[in-house]
Amino acid sequence: MRGFISAMSFLTVIPFPERLKAANENRMFAGYPWAGLVIGCLLSLLFLAAGLVFSRELAAVVLVAGSLALTGAIHLDGLADCADAFYGSRDKQETLRILRDPRIGTMGGAAIGISLLARFAAFMSLPASTVLLVLPLLSAFSRTTVLPALRLLPYVRSSGGIISGSGAGAGQAGRLVLAAVVIAAVAAFLPIPAAVALLALAGFWRLSWKRIGGCTGDVLGASIEMAEIAFLAALAAQVHLALSVGAFSPLAAVIFGGLAF
Repeated sequence: MRGFISAMSFLTVIPFPERLKAANENRMFAGYPWAGLVIGCLLSLLFLAAGLVFSRELAAVVLVAGSLALTGAIHLDGLADCADAFYGSRDKQETLRILRDPRIGTMGGAAIGISLLARFAAFMSLPASTVLLVLPLLSAFSRTTVLPALRLLPYVRSSGGIISGSGAGAGQAGRLVLAAVVIAAVAAFLPIPAAVALLALAGFWRLSWKRIGGCTGDVLGASIEMAEIAFLAALAAQVHLALSVGAFSPLAAVIFGGLAF
C-alpha cells in the first residue's frame, strides 16, 4: 500500500501525507501498475462526465487536458527531453547534458505537439465506449512497462534521479513477475495494440542503450508516453480497418453502451 501511495504521489499531482509513503523510495515502482489503473479510471470518469456536457470533440480535448493536469505532464516532459537529446548525432555526455537541461528545444516542442494531436485523433477515432474501457487498461499497461525497462536498462544517473540508494535492485524479481502478469492480462484483451507498443518501446530502449548506455528518469517517462501513443494508434487502426478486437468491443458495449455519447 505504501508503494502504491508513493507511486500515486510521484505520478500525479494528488497530495499524500509523507507518513503514508514508503520509507524506501524505490518501492514505489511496485505500485506503478496499480497507480496506472487508478489514473486510468479517473480519466474514464472525466471523459464520461465531459461527454454528458460537451460535444464529442470537446470531451476529447477535456480528456487530453485532464490527463496532463492530473499527471503534471511529467511523462510529456520526459518525451520532449528525449526528443531533444536523441535527435541528431551527439556523444553520451552531450546527450546527458541535454536530458538535464530544463529548457525545451525545437524537437521537444514538436514531440509534444505530435503526442497531443495523436491522442486527440485516437480518442476521436474510437467509439466512446471503447475509450472509457481502454483508459484504465492503457494507463496500467504503460506504467507497468517501466518495470522491465529498469531491468533491461541500467540507470545511468549516480545521484539526483528517480532511483535512490542501491537503485531498483531490491524486489526486482517480484516486480518483473507483476509486470509480466499485467502486460499479459492487457495483451489477452488487446494483443495487437500491446504488441505494437512493446515493439515501439524495444526500439526506443535500444536507442537509449546505444546513446547513453541505459536509462534516466526522462527515458522512463518517455517510455510511458510512447507506449500509450503506440497502443492507441494501433487500436485506432484496428477499428478503422474493421479488424477484430476479440471480446473487447462487445465488453465495452455491454458496460458503457447505454452511456456512450
